[in-house]
Amino acid sequence: HSGILNCAGGVLDLMFTHFPSSAKQLKKDEGLFQGSRPGVLAGTSVNQLNTLLGDKLKGAVVLTHDESARHWRRLLNDYKLVYGIREAKGLEFKTVIILDFFREIPSSLQKPWRELVLGRASQGFERIHPLGATFLKLLYTGVTRCIEKLFFVETKSSTAGDASIRWLLKKVSDRASYATRNSINDVEAMSMTSDEFISEGINNAELAQAAELEQSQMLLERSI
Repeated sequence: HSGILNCAGGVLDLMFTHFPSSAKQLKKDEGLFQGSRPGVLAGTSVNQLNTLLGDKLKGAVVLTHDESARHWRRLLNDYKLVYGIREAKGLEFKTVIILDFFREIPSSLQKPWRELVLGRASQGFERIHPLGATFLKLLYTGVTRCIEKLFFVETKSSTAGDASIRWLLKKVSDRASYATRNSINDVEAMSMTSDEFISEGINNAELAQAAELEQSQMLLERSI
């Protein structure tokens, strides 16, 4: 849906602006229906995440860097639905948590990543930091595994993580932010975000219009 695909499109913008030779530029996908933007949960503890995965977010798929998947699976009480992003390529899931993606970017790329997402990357960024393209592609893959609810969860502050959260939450003149800030309490209560209220209203209106159209067609057929 549009909430997720807009976020994915933002990642593509970074890719094609700063790494033009790393991937063929494709037309951005557009959501077929309205949907809520991804949620950002910053400073979430492992205990809090375990509680959510055992209750309100039970069945959610957790995506991590591939080399961290086994570590996170163990920390999350042997939760079975923990996958590396590369491992999950080609699959789709209703609810996805992208866990500590930014914090676990290599230390050598933490500051360059901050400059990248905050629009401060210098000329020659692709040549100096070619690894950045790899992590943008991973991020794009992770985001596009989700078809309904997406959360970015960062358990601790980091240079890349703090900058990425600013990038995700930043509003610009011609569009809303890519994501919304959520609190653990909201998720535990499964409160709808403003995006979800709007989306639900649009979907209900569309369903009502469809029902009216179907009824009109039925009455027309009866009159013929």
